[in-house]
Amino acid sequence: MAGNFATPDIPLLVLRYSANGGSAMAVVDSRYLRAVLQLAIQEGDLYLKVGNLRMGLDGRVSNAPIPELSEAFAQRASNSHPYTVIAGSPTGSVENHLLNYTLPFLALTAAGGLFVGLICYRLLGRPSSPRTILRRALEAKQFEPFLQPIVDACDGRWVGAEVLMRWRLPGEGLIRPDLFIPMAERTGLILPMTRDLMQQVAAVLAPHAADLPPHCHLGFNISAAHCRDPQLLDDCRSFLAAFPPGSIELWLELTERELIEPTEESDQLFQQLSAIGVKVAIDDFGIGHASLNYLQRFKVDALKIDQSFVQHIGADTLSGHLLDTLVELATRLDIDLVAEGVETKAQLDYLQALGIPYLQGYLFGRPMPAHEFMPALHQHRNAVGDTIDHQQ
Repeated sequence: MAGNFATPDIPLLVLRYSANGGSAMAVVDSRYLRAVLQLAIQEGDLYLKVGNLRMGLDGRVSNAPIPELSEAFAQRASNSHPYTVIAGSPTGSVENHLLNYTLPFLALTAAGGLFVGLICYRLLGRPSSPRTILRRALEAKQFEPFLQPIVDACDGRWVGAEVLMRWRLPGEGLIRPDLFIPMAERTGLILPMTRDLMQQVAAVLAPHAADLPPHCHLGFNISAAHCRDPQLLDDCRSFLAAFPPGSIELWLELTERELIEPTEESDQLFQQLSAIGVKVAIDDFGIGHASLNYLQRFKVDALKIDQSFVQHIGADTLSGHLLDTLVELATRLDIDLVAEGVETKAQLDYLQALGIPYLQGYLFGRPMPAHEFMPALHQHRNAVGDTIDHQQ
């Protein structure tokens, strides 16, 4: 269905079972269905059809006929449930693909041969693959760390920061992370990119370790690829060794763009990380399909509540109930909570009343280049000190 009275703008897949005079319903949010469809196909179109309604890769539900998919057409109906998956590409897509990607190289070869083609390749600076693009950007030191403050909910003092990766492309400015991070994870380059990010942060902040907040939290996002890389342990050791013992806390935030499959190797890696004092947090908790699985499998020290819950404070009763549940869960598990996306005073007051210890969002500071963090920290301390003096 295209939506219901509770979520009019979010399509749903509803399955109803009837038995013994009663019934049970299972509801699946379309965002999960859309993610499954997008993971299932790299090129072409894919539709999930139930009855006379269908949903495509854009996540919209419609009763309009499915466009003609004359190339690479495939259709598969479920043996257990009344739905069908339809895939294919429209007429001419193969020719367009060849024209967009193959013809320029053939023309260069025919016009000038391999030697001229190589010269044009270097002059134009057009790498042959996304991996090459990212590798060259990494070699050119184009990936920069940006830090967003994390504050103590009680008094607003900065207690650390989340480290975010930004790509500063010459002539283009900053490239949004969602445009290159997934590509870096698919190519495996996210590993050396994160390593370089850690080295840059250590080089900037380690000389000012004495001025950092006590036990300063510094968090880095890691993905499934990191959990399969034993070198992550050495990277964390090197990062911690750059600071005086006990001056910082290194946090690894598990993202869910790619499912982390628990193995003996990953279990051993997380045990070794815990042994050297590295903390583990689950990022964007509450929206990922694997969040609860991670809680059961890994030793988790903190949950970062997704900003979508925070944004609906005061406008959505359900979000308030979910926040209450998350606080109770964290209390029972004896783990910390960080609320992301705090932008208003009303959200701050609500989260303080719930007893959430740490907050993060534009209300306290936007992500800033690493070299601006220490001056901003000093300015913040002066402002907090003046506020306390004024209150006294």
